[in-house]
Amino acid sequence: MTLPTEPMRAEHRDLHPHVADLRTVADSISHWDADTAGKIVGTVTFLRDHLVPHARAEEAVLYPTVERLQEAPRATATMVADHSEIVARIDALEALGRSLSPRRPSEAEANELRAELYGLWAIVALHFVKEEEVLLPILDAHLSEADALALFERMGAVAHPSTPAA
Repeated sequence: MTLPTEPMRAEHRDLHPHVADLRTVADSISHWDADTAGKIVGTVTFLRDHLVPHARAEEAVLYPTVERLQEAPRATATMVADHSEIVARIDALEALGRSLSPRRPSEAEANELRAELYGLWAIVALHFVKEEEVLLPILDAHLSEADALALFERMGAVAHPSTPAA
């Protein structure tokens, strides 16, 4: 039996390798080469273009639905707090990356880069676990596949407002 939230779970599976790349890039800081600055830029671009819109859609559509189904206003406030921290770390990573390009970081800057990347990895990975193990089962218990599909379509419209509907 397919769970109503399978599309969201599939999206998370698609995002997981990119989230794992945060650790890979952090690990590469010690061996800085010509590609490392580009990896940081690519990481920030991915986060801004894919992860942040995903989070924005969750806040606008998914979380209010969970709160309504649970009759628990602000039940997802901690998830929104995760998003705020993720965006703050993306901002810090982007600013640090811009200040370095194209030079090699000092030891202190390298430590800061690693801290931002590992921190982002940990927060995002845990955030996905909380969604998949706590929030999505609530939706699975209350929504039909059609209702869940409509919810995910609304999320897609929020995440990518200029993308025409299929």
